[in-house]
Amino acid sequence: MTRSTRRPCTRLAVPVLSTLTVVMLAASCSTTVTGTPVAEGAGETSEEFDKLLEECVAVPNEQIAESIQANAIEQYFFGAVCMWNASGPSGIIDVTFAWFEDNSLGRERTLAENLDYSIESVSVSGASAFLARRPGDPASCGITAAYSGTITWWVQYRGGNVDPCASATRLAELTMQRNQ
Repeated sequence: MTRSTRRPCTRLAVPVLSTLTVVMLAASCSTTVTGTPVAEGAGETSEEFDKLLEECVAVPNEQIAESIQANAIEQYFFGAVCMWNASGPSGIIDVTFAWFEDNSLGRERTLAENLDYSIESVSVSGASAFLARRPGDPASCGITAAYSGTITWWVQYRGGNVDPCASATRLAELTMQRNQ
């Protein structure tokens, strides 16, 4: 008796199926793009992004320097958060500004409280605001105010005896006055 056994055609099936899969995937992933190529940055500007970095000039550098009692100031970061280094009679000063359109004063206050910052409710140019101080760091202070979302100014003196809350508050006032 002869026994007939069928052997699966795995040696042939795997390469054929693999090739067929690759061809099918390649065919389904191809895309034709029509139109004329345009260099990046060319063409019309979008109203949504035409003033992307202007929040960093909410207060001009000269007024920032005057508000924090600095002789020299240099902006070193532009973006959602703007940062400056300055120097003056009190030494090195760090300044940070942020404006978040879709934010709330309550959310920022909760974040500051969760970081164990000391909080003081204040008003700046008629808007609700709060001052925040980090524990054990009397040389730094931030103010967050309700303004089309929130604005925050943070000032840190690395020397000297200047009130960082007064400087941060002055910067918030200037921001509100300039942008009303």
